Amino acid sequence: MTRLLRWMGSLQMAVALILAIAIVLAWGTIYETRYGTASVQRFIYQAWWFQGILGFLAVNLVVSALRRVPWKRKHVPFLLAHLGIICILLGGIIGGRFGIEGQLVIREGEANRTLLLPGKVLVLHQPNPGGHRAFPTFFETQAWVHEPDASFSAELEGRRLELTVNRYYPDAVVQDEVTDGGPEANPAVRVRVEHGLQQDALWLFARDPERFGIGWGDAHVIFLEPETEADAARLIEPVPATRHLRGVVAVALPDLGARDIPVPETMHTPIPVEGTPYTITFRDYFPDFVIGEDGPESRSDSPNNPAVAFTLSGPEGTDPYLLFAFHPDIASMHGWQHQIPAQVSYTHPFSASLPPNAIALYVHPGAERLGAVLTGRAGERRHVEHLEPGETYTHPWLEYVFRVEAYAPRAVLEQRVTNRSDEVRGEALHVTLSSSDAEADGWVGSGGALELDLNGHPVTVSYEQQTRELPFTVKLLDFRKIDYPGTQMAAGFESDVHLSDLERGVILMRKISMNNPLKYRGYSLFQSSFVPGAVETTVLSVRNDPGTPLVYAGFLIVILGVVWMFIARRAKAARWGGGGA
Repeated sequence: MTRLLRWMGSLQMAVALILAIAIVLAWGTIYETRYGTASVQRFIYQAWWFQGILGFLAVNLVVSALRRVPWKRKHVPFLLAHLGIICILLGGIIGGRFGIEGQLVIREGEANRTLLLPGKVLVLHQPNPGGHRAFPTFFETQAWVHEPDASFSAELEGRRLELTVNRYYPDAVVQDEVTDGGPEANPAVRVRVEHGLQQDALWLFARDPERFGIGWGDAHVIFLEPETEADAARLIEPVPATRHLRGVVAVALPDLGARDIPVPETMHTPIPVEGTPYTITFRDYFPDFVIGEDGPESRSDSPNNPAVAFTLSGPEGTDPYLLFAFHPDIASMHGWQHQIPAQVSYTHPFSASLPPNAIALYVHPGAERLGAVLTGRAGERRHVEHLEPGETYTHPWLEYVFRVEAYAPRAVLEQRVTNRSDEVRGEALHVTLSSSDAEADGWVGSGGALELDLNGHPVTVSYEQQTRELPFTVKLLDFRKIDYPGTQMAAGFESDVHLSDLERGVILMRKISMNNPLKYRGYSLFQSSFVPGAVETTVLSVRNDPGTPLVYAGFLIVILGVVWMFIARRAKAARWGGGGA
């Protein structure tokens, strides 16, 4: 035992540990330049083995100090130096294990309390009544491992689900391959649009609310599937005059009749369904619905794909809805179920017509032939009764040239995913979800979601940024970018914020700048960057490090040891000088 303590407290061991730490830090610097700060933090600095090295160095210092027992007055500087370094090491270990670091992104005039953490999570979600499980992942920390073979297990609604990630591509490229001859009708067209030197060829799917149309230059290129000849005829009619520009939600209840509720300008306010015990609360309106990196959002203000999100509440409970004006059958196609026995639909002024500057292709009801309706900026219409694949057509007002290169009445979409490099730029995971009686697989990208069907039970798999709720809310009142005189180069950023903590009844108004952080409840909010736009967005770096007091105490103790040593030497020199006199 004595030999072990001597070995652990030896100078050679301390030097070896310090050299190991220096090598790891040098490696971490190289690793960070390639894979980023988040990866080096998780894979190296917060890893158990690196913190184990720091802990072993602290133990070495403790043993080295214990070897001097019994301590004398002359040992005080030595002990203070050792104690200070031990405190610094312990503070670093505690901060690495329990510290929180992330970003708070806030648009001007809005409030947020959701902190974006560096890591990612895989989320399993099963609707009706709902099950939710999130699994932290670390794929980006080892971006060169393209076949991680990682498995996650979850119990959702009494079923045991196994989620396996067998491929990880940090820099994925997705190429669509469409073939005809699927088991069910799924109309799709490949259309090429040209204008001057610009041209694009793309597949459009009439039954996919995210891929039925696209904005191209000044045009809206869309593909529709009218159910009846009357619906097809309405496509060439002018936009009907209406005062409900966001559309109307119709709610039909058994024995209570139907009610029309216009979509309001103000969201999140419960609206009674007249003459019934039910209320409807509108959550969001999307004129041009799309799934973005942060979830559902509107691609533009043009009504290219109107959708509305709301909840219907009553004695039976609360049901969430997401309805599309152009795709009323989405809910039935996905088997969404609700507690309240209501028939709910959504109509929009443009659901029976078309947006301006449109190249609108459509399938004639009951016949596998195509037509087109071309619209101008002021609502003009030109109808092409029969659209011949391969033939070139010109938009009369935009002078865009287009042609249908292929038509697939029963399209099957397959995505071929390849990887370009080990740089983390566009992550994609190939996942397999299985239960005792079914299995499904597919690709999901960073910030995206994939719906898999397990014998009629839809389960959504998403790959999201890891988040954490702060114990307070921050609202951005005003953001300012200060430029160097005569240039557009930023000299600094400033954010005027309003912090509210309902739990403690605290309200603060502060200015956060690059050298002036806001500190509250152990959290430090630093001005990091911003996102320009019509409405500016500030990016605040948020850090909570419970080991910081120990680190500061350690530095103070080391300084105290140095001062003590200096005073002791001065006193000793004075005694020697006095004795010599």
